[in-house]
Amino acid sequence: LRVGNPLFTHMLFGVYLVLLVWAVLWKFHVPDLSGDGVRAVKLVPFVASEGFGANRPSEMLANVALFVPFGVCLGVLAPRWRVGPVAALAALASCILEGLQYVLASGSSDVTDVILNTSGAVAGFLVLSVLRRASRPSGQLEGTQTRIAPGSRLPQVK
Repeated sequence: LRVGNPLFTHMLFGVYLVLLVWAVLWKFHVPDLSGDGVRAVKLVPFVASEGFGANRPSEMLANVALFVPFGVCLGVLAPRWRVGPVAALAALASCILEGLQYVLASGSSDVTDVILNTSGAVAGFLVLSVLRRASRPSGQLEGTQTRIAPGSRLPQVK
């Protein structure tokens, strides 16, 4: 497989998704499916609430960083997408992961995480778009695509 091969890009995204699930659900530890862990929901974002402390800045940064590759990968795999569908898919994926945390009792489900995860994916998508525009030759028409490797294209944000 070559780096520019679309199959390679899809496989890379698949590996990322597996690692993302492992990171979110089990914090890179051996999965515990006993159901004896934390089963809680925090619906008020960014502030301390009953039974929950305020979100730590390091946790918040990690939630953003974990989803940056999600936005980058979507930008490469769906080059014609705009930011809205990327945000919607990232929010859906984050909601699914938060729901799984509750069902598997592997951590607390937090609205803050959904907001930050979605922000990370959008940031990744936008950074990729800015890099693509910066690498475009100055005379190239608006709305065209820039190749970063044979067979792959960077997204357009309009």
